[in-house]
Amino acid sequence: MEKRYLYGDAGLIEVLLPQFELMETSAGGYAAVYKDPLTNSFWLKYYATTVAAGGGYLTLMRLPAPSTENLIDIVIRTFFEDEAVAAVLRLLDEEAIEKKEFRQQLIEKLEQAVETGDLQRDRAFQIIKFTNLADPMNKREVVGKTGTDVQADAAYFAGIAERAERLLKRLS
Repeated sequence: MEKRYLYGDAGLIEVLLPQFELMETSAGGYAAVYKDPLTNSFWLKYYATTVAAGGGYLTLMRLPAPSTENLIDIVIRTFFEDEAVAAVLRLLDEEAIEKKEFRQQLIEKLEQAVETGDLQRDRAFQIIKFTNLADPMNKREVVGKTGTDVQADAAYFAGIAERAERLLKRLS
């Protein structure tokens, strides 16, 4: 069985959690750390914040949290759709909250996976659409930046969006 790092299926999470030992709860119960007694691995249960304000997408993530590079690999290579969705949401959360970049790395990995035939057409479409990779809007802060810096940020997102659009057309 393939080692999983994320679960995004709420029903499956609810089946797994009673098998784990609750170690710590925080954020009013919206986040908790569990230990799997069979593997001694630790898991974080939390709600991804990118989906809806005041709600979210129930997620179970193996600790330590996967790096950006690992999350991108999960998005592209996992056999489990709920894990891919949870990894995308984690990337989007880390971009919005922690200002972690992932778009350049993701488009490069997508182009490479499509070129080598390692990525199914439907999965590529889903990744591009779900991450809004084809959206040229600048997602970085503009307050306190010079006009040149803002233009450079805008060009960065426009370039990635252009590459994503070319990839979508290639897959059509």
